[in-house]
Amino acid sequence: MVARAEDVTIPGPRPMKAWHVRPEGSVRGTAVFVHGWSSDGGRMAPLARPLLRAGIAALLLDLPGHGRTGPAEAYHAALMVEDLRAVADHLNGARAALLGYSFGGIGAIVSAATDPRWSALVVVASAEGPMEATEVYLERKGIPARWFRRTLHRSARRLVGVDPDAFRGRAHLPSLGVPVLFVHGTDDEVVPFAHAERLFAAARPGMAELVRVEGAGHDALLTRIEAGERIAAFLAHVTF
Repeated sequence: MVARAEDVTIPGPRPMKAWHVRPEGSVRGTAVFVHGWSSDGGRMAPLARPLLRAGIAALLLDLPGHGRTGPAEAYHAALMVEDLRAVADHLNGARAALLGYSFGGIGAIVSAATDPRWSALVVVASAEGPMEATEVYLERKGIPARWFRRTLHRSARRLVGVDPDAFRGRAHLPSLGVPVLFVHGTDDEVVPFAHAERLFAAARPGMAELVRVEGAGHDALLTRIEAGERIAAFLAHVTF
């Protein structure tokens, strides 16, 4: 496989760095990769390789406060949605899909539901919403989240920048008018597989697919070739 990587800056209220990787020959469309918290676009590269082989370009974004984009005083999911609008502006009408991983999946769901320029959505290893993600984290530490739900709601509001209930996937998926693919590892130690099942159940009937990647953990999912191949096949079929 031969591909060309271009270092680009996405203009907007918070300019962002990204690698725009294009396959040789004709390009069928672009998938915008939205990474998780405390990560960067480069970590998404293994998942992008099957897409490039299928003739789909990859825009590996570094959100503000992450990777090459550099520090940000504060960042939350509401700003992520605003920044993804800037990415759509930058693509200037080119056919494009959103692919959100982990925390990036939460913002990607809201973005796809509120901006009609995205033609498809892929949600990888994402929690149902900010509150649920926080609860999972505490439970993994042995702290019963139900004891602190009111405090957690205030903390999640700071994290999201709006009412966290407004950023729950199940609040937006019923109105989502584009095809959506959920990909989740059965051994995800950060976000249990049940989150993907509940998100899938909330989507419009006939508009969504759910892919189980057997034995894959949260980070390991990014390097599983079968995950990338299923995403590439989905996008090639429904979008490009």
